[in-house]
Amino acid sequence: MKSAFSIGISLAISTTSAIAIEPSYEREPVLYSDTDPNTPLTRIADRIEKGEMILQGQSDREILVELLELLEIHLESQLLVFSKTSAQNSRISPRTPRVIYFSDNAYLGWVQGGNIEAMTFDENLGAVFHMIHLTDREPGRPPVIARERSCLNCHGGSATGNFPGGLVRSVFPSETGLPIFHAGTFRTTDASPLEERWGGWYVTGRSGKMGHMGNMIAKEVDRESRDVVVEKIHAEPVRDLQEHFDCTPYPAGGVSDIVALMIFEHQIKVHNALVQGNLTARQTLHRHKQMRKAFNEPRDAPLSETNRGILENQASKIVRALLFVDEFEMKNDGVDGSINFQKAFVEHARKDAEFRSLRDLRLYERLFKYRCSYLIYSDAFLHLPDELKSLVFKQLRGILTDAPSWPDYDYLSASERRRILQILEETHPNWPKAENE
Repeated sequence: MKSAFSIGISLAISTTSAIAIEPSYEREPVLYSDTDPNTPLTRIADRIEKGEMILQGQSDREILVELLELLEIHLESQLLVFSKTSAQNSRISPRTPRVIYFSDNAYLGWVQGGNIEAMTFDENLGAVFHMIHLTDREPGRPPVIARERSCLNCHGGSATGNFPGGLVRSVFPSETGLPIFHAGTFRTTDASPLEERWGGWYVTGRSGKMGHMGNMIAKEVDRESRDVVVEKIHAEPVRDLQEHFDCTPYPAGGVSDIVALMIFEHQIKVHNALVQGNLTARQTLHRHKQMRKAFNEPRDAPLSETNRGILENQASKIVRALLFVDEFEMKNDGVDGSINFQKAFVEHARKDAEFRSLRDLRLYERLFKYRCSYLIYSDAFLHLPDELKSLVFKQLRGILTDAPSWPDYDYLSASERRRILQILEETHPNWPKAENE
């Protein structure tokens, strides 16, 4: 079964064995499925259930827009994906694409005539999936907001590091939107070459001389060779999809912005690293507590070398994601997208004394001017266990102040490191002071 909320393409996990291995996040201390989540969406649902809040929207579109506002998600983040890669496949086609919106702390997806899919974040559980039921809601009643555990079939296995998370895929879509799986797929991150990205997605904006798989349909040459030929649905660059199909049902019209897509892909990568780090750290600290009790050790007994190494490894994974290690280098003059999205994206930027922020876009050679992710301010980062967060900060400070000791990050110039450090020192609520301060 495919998940109810699918970011990009989610390949259904084969159930060849009747006996499934229980994921680590289903055991103590996480107990993922047995624990009631506390996320921005569940807090809205609780207020609705208690009668403290009423959704004013009557149509599906109105309810979608209202939820976007409540979750502080900009309409300008709109992305359109026409491949049949969701639990609502029957409603998706090149003329009726699924729409996705995102912020630093939430993701919403919707299909015309279908339900709203959501991924938000809990401090102890990581990514949590919900379905806002529009198709069976009673007249005059708010839609039911229900947790959707079936999403873990795709969003809680090997494709997401065996932890709950997001997944972005690029496929060869047929003229109906159905992926031609035997032609291959690509898992997309900020390290992916553009020529492998966005198969099954609409893309508005300009990518210069760099090609991509967006806005195209694939056709099989023959089944035996598994070869396909592709053809663009629209001439490039595409500025407004309204010229090609009816986009009036979508709140932001005919936009599926190239810059928003690239930022979305970066976010999924970082959020997955944060969730994996968070849950792994909680499991490790729980194991340490159990061992301490078993051996009657004092409460302040230090972590074992093994457990310390686990936390160090998770911190390294988070730091690599935050600092754009292996980011794809854009050639020529880069990319250009919607000014409306770019304005919305920098709206809440945290600026230092020289008006610099981690949201400052570059869009040629690389995505951002300062390669430290703005998601370092996100709830998913702020909710990391202190033991892990302190290691992340320690590694970041080392990379930014002692370059020779961190050769994997030599792509960061001395001036860029210095500016990133200043931004963090002046804007991050948890950034620790240097030991000599």
